[in-house]
Amino acid sequence: MNAKVELPAGVSLPLNLGLNDGTYCPQASLDAMLRFNHRTSLRNYTDANNDRLRGAIASADGVHADNVFLQNGSGPILKQVVPHVIRSTIKASPKRIARHLLAKNGYPIITPRLTYSKVPRKASELGLTVHMLPLAPEDGFRLNVDLLDQRLQKQEGFVYITSPNNPTGNVLITRKQLEPLLQRYPTSTFWIDEAYVQYVDEAEHEYISPLVARYPNLLVSRTFSFAYGLAGLRVGYLLGNTQLVKDLNGQLTDYRVGMLQEAMVIAGLHDKEHLPFVRATCAKERKVLLDGMSAMKGVEAFPSQVNFIFARFTDGRTGAWLKARMAERGIQIKCFDPFAGERYDEYFRVTLGVEAENTYFIDVMRDVLAKG
Repeated sequence: MNAKVELPAGVSLPLNLGLNDGTYCPQASLDAMLRFNHRTSLRNYTDANNDRLRGAIASADGVHADNVFLQNGSGPILKQVVPHVIRSTIKASPKRIARHLLAKNGYPIITPRLTYSKVPRKASELGLTVHMLPLAPEDGFRLNVDLLDQRLQKQEGFVYITSPNNPTGNVLITRKQLEPLLQRYPTSTFWIDEAYVQYVDEAEHEYISPLVARYPNLLVSRTFSFAYGLAGLRVGYLLGNTQLVKDLNGQLTDYRVGMLQEAMVIAGLHDKEHLPFVRATCAKERKVLLDGMSAMKGVEAFPSQVNFIFARFTDGRTGAWLKARMAERGIQIKCFDPFAGERYDEYFRVTLGVEAENTYFIDVMRDVLAKG
């Protein structure tokens, strides 16, 4: 570690600002955890289907409990559900089967170019066709919904949109934009990944999740890892039509989410003070990172609505160069590998830490850039 930047109290190394785990969990979740305070507290299973948790989620998201599929985080959901939906959809149509056998184009993935890459990358590795829609800094990383519409006019497919988007940090699609597409293209599947949506007040952006009860071709995924600060519990969920949820549950064993996780998550959902606190705190700390990086020569940082800041070099340096230099100081950030002919060399992403961590990050990055 470079001794010229003093490590402040409350910061320990290594410091991982490359993963998007949250910062603060609900106080109610901690209170719930503390109730498990004797040696027989965790002796029992939950009910087999986590009915209490599914009911709490359904109530919060405006759907039915039978629309809720639980898993140990959102990553396993993606890994299980995307292949299942594509396989079952292709097999349901001789025309799709023929397209798949001839060109792996039976049911293509349609997604933006700068998004959570595991979905298109895995699809590409499996030989499936991936159509990438443009997202550019010059347009504020806005998704051109008309281009999505035009693509679906050519062929049905599996639309994957993270909104708010990772890594750009902005809302990509609204209810007003999405609902006509759901109606116009009933044989296409629309997956809206709302992993970060709780960072945005519903008064400013209507959540997509309540539409699941009305549109069988809509899937919405959520997690408790980010705004709820409970990444250590590994609880995520998918909202979808009841038949899909039944099929997915049939592939896994019961008792998926343990008693402690269930109790803490339910308590967090009922904690009315938590999300307003997290939004206010994140807004303050986003400004620290955004202003700090924007003041550095050769760096362009972009506004965000969530718990990370997306940025790029404008002077020829790369995200990989910065990642290596910061790692020497004990700080991890995120840079992006080439994919499907796309290159993101100049870009990098930094996750918000707590106040002292964010200030320390800016001090270290400024020192790194000064040393070239």
